[in-house]
Amino acid sequence: MDKSFTLLKKKKCLKSSLVFDALGDLDELNAALGLARAFAKKNLNQQILEIQNDLIEIGGFLAGMKKVNLEKKTLFLQEKIKKIAKSSVRTFSRPGENKVSAFLHLARAFCRRLERRVISLKKPSLKSLVVFLDFLSNFLFWLARREEKI
Repeated sequence: MDKSFTLLKKKKCLKSSLVFDALGDLDELNAALGLARAFAKKNLNQQILEIQNDLIEIGGFLAGMKKVNLEKKTLFLQEKIKKIAKSSVRTFSRPGENKVSAFLHLARAFCRRLERRVISLKKPSLKSLVVFLDFLSNFLFWLARREEKI
């Protein structure tokens, strides 16, 4: 019988702990990216898969079981955003132009929620994760906008 506890770093933890909410949000983000990847063309499919691999690593980091170089991953996202975001956006985006962009917008919304959840954990050691998630949501926005124009 489940007693609402689980093991995290070999310690018994309540499943109601905020870190499990964050891990659940991370899982939802990864699932939404999986939906986008299922319909994406080859190049975008590979980019999304790379993000999903990063998110698996980040799950270990968030659970306190793994170190991750988030600064390097954030710089990589910054460079990708610069390449995509050449045009200025003058209108709000309305998700639904096509399946891929809609799923990317859904993933972006999940990413923003995860960012807020990580902030609510109030752990200084997670500051680099908050910065990464901010850039990831921005990157997902620009990917979705690019897909809307295809």
